[in-house]
This record gives sequence, C-alpha cells and structure tokens, in this order.
Amino acid sequence: MSRTEQIIEHFLNDEQPENTQRAFFLWLIRSSSTFEKDQCLYAQWNSIQEVDDCDVEASFERLTQRLGWTKRRTFPSLTLRIARIAAMLLIPLLSVAIAYWIVQSQQPAELNLIECFVPKGEIEEITLPDHSVAILNSGTTLIYPENFTDNSRQVYLNGEARFTVAKDPEKTFVVKTKDMDINALGTIFNVSSYSDNAQTVATLVQGSVQVDIKSDGQCLMLKPGEQAVYNHLTKTAERKPVRIEYVLAWERGQMVFQSAPLYEIINEMERRFNVKVYLNSTDLNDEKLTVKFLHDESLEEILRTLQQIIKGFHYKIDNDKIYIY
Repeated sequence: MSRTEQIIEHFLNDEQPENTQRAFFLWLIRSSSTFEKDQCLYAQWNSIQEVDDCDVEASFERLTQRLGWTKRRTFPSLTLRIARIAAMLLIPLLSVAIAYWIVQSQQPAELNLIECFVPKGEIEEITLPDHSVAILNSGTTLIYPENFTDNSRQVYLNGEARFTVAKDPEKTFVVKTKDMDINALGTIFNVSSYSDNAQTVATLVQGSVQVDIKSDGQCLMLKPGEQAVYNHLTKTAERKPVRIEYVLAWERGQMVFQSAPLYEIINEMERRFNVKVYLNSTDLNDEKLTVKFLHDESLEEILRTLQQIIKGFHYKIDNDKIYIY
C-alpha cells in the first residue's frame, strides 16, 4: 500500500478531529500525486457496496442544502466524489465537502502543507521548518506548513509526539488537537491525542506552556512535571503532577500504565506491535492496571504478564491477530 493510500484509508476509517480534517483536505487538493489520490478515492467509493443508492442520494442532497449550494453552481468531478463519500460516511460537523469548499477560498501559499504519518510499529523524528524537532509515536499523523509565515507556528496532531520547540519570541508554537491547543514559545513537551483513547494529555518537560481547553474555554498554565488531562467522557480537564520518565517511556520502546483501563493497554499494544487485538470477554472491561514494561518485552512477554496479574485473562496469538478471552 502506497503512502497516499495509507493516508486516505487511515483518514476515512478513523474519526478525526476538526483541525485534522481541514488539514487533510488541504493536502488532498494539492497538485502533487493528483492521479493517485483520485484513484484512491475511486477505490474507497467502489468498496462501499452495501449502501442503498437512494439513501446516498438523499444524504448528499441534505449535505448540499446545508452548504447552500445552488443547482446552477458547478463543481469539479473530484469534489462530487468526495462529497458523495462524505454523505455515505456521514462525517460529523466538518464533512469532506465542507472542508473542500472552505479551503478553495484560501490563498495558494496557505495550501502548501506537509503530512507525516507514522505507521504502527514505528517511531519517527522530523525537523519542522523553524528547526523545532518532533518525535512521533506509532499511528500518529502530524500536518504542518512547508513554511511558518504568520505570527504563529501551528501544527495539527492526531496521535502522540514529543516536541522540542525552537525559540522565537515573535511566533508562538501551537499544537492543535481535537480537544486542546498547546501554546509555547520555546520548550519541551509531550502531547498524546489518539482518537481511540479516552483522554487527551499534554505534559510539560521543560519551559512553560499554556493549554487551552476547547470545550469550555478553560486555560491551564503548566509547570515542568505537570500535565493537563482532558477526559472525553466527562468533558472535564485537570492539572496534575506526573513522572516525566514514565510519560516519555514510549520513546525508549517502553510501556508504562498507571490506573489504565485494559482497552488503553490494548490500544498501545496494537500501535507498538502492529497487531489487531480482539477482546472477547466483557468481564475484563472494567480492569484498571498499574504496570510497567521497561525492558523491551516482546508482545508475548507482555501478554504473559497480563495473564499473571488479571484473573481470568486468557489469550491466543494467531500471526498478527491476538484474541483475549
């Protein structure tokens, strides 16, 4: 699978925050790899066979009415295909078509974005245009402009990354996620914002950052060794102390969990080892664990440890599939 196919499939198969959606469509309409993107969109469209055509047309009509499009206005065929996919998948709040329509009004210089997607099982380090450095965890998408031209340096994150920000008093560095914006001038901090996790977490290693919570406008100022935690279920945020070496354990190939639900551990195993885990026991849903894997344990060693500390935990490994029962 090509990089373009990975990006499009990853985007359409997972729920994405608003800012990631907008950045994705900016990338989508760039002139590079146009034919390949077009073919990938056709493949996505053709792969969805079970939806009734009438339902699709009705959804598309409702979408066009929401946008205020008139019958006399014409759009490129690519727009139509994207919009139809959006209508089928019912992407909330900011559909593919809405995003495409919005970004058409942007200046060409603003469309020059770079996307970086790190596959499961890998970690990647990149240098941003201002010489800031980002280390990206498995399954992470980072989108950023080719050049920072405004009075702020904004990047869009879905996943986890540790940022070492180059100092520039005239341009605030902003990491935008679904639930929070993290603002810094020159500092080191970690952000975890996976769409399948129950929390979005910003942890300050060095310097100072301001964390703006989008749901209620709350503003949290962090000191080194503190983190801002936003809970997706309760819609609440808190600031609390934390051990930095545990937060950054993922950079060293280690895994540390404190009062973590079992599904969070499963999500991390899937990303780190590039496997699919099936949890087939409702009795284990409420398990919360404090456990550390600090010695580069293999997947099977981790599963054996979990079997020892969780009553009734059983597993079976079938190539890249793990069954827990």
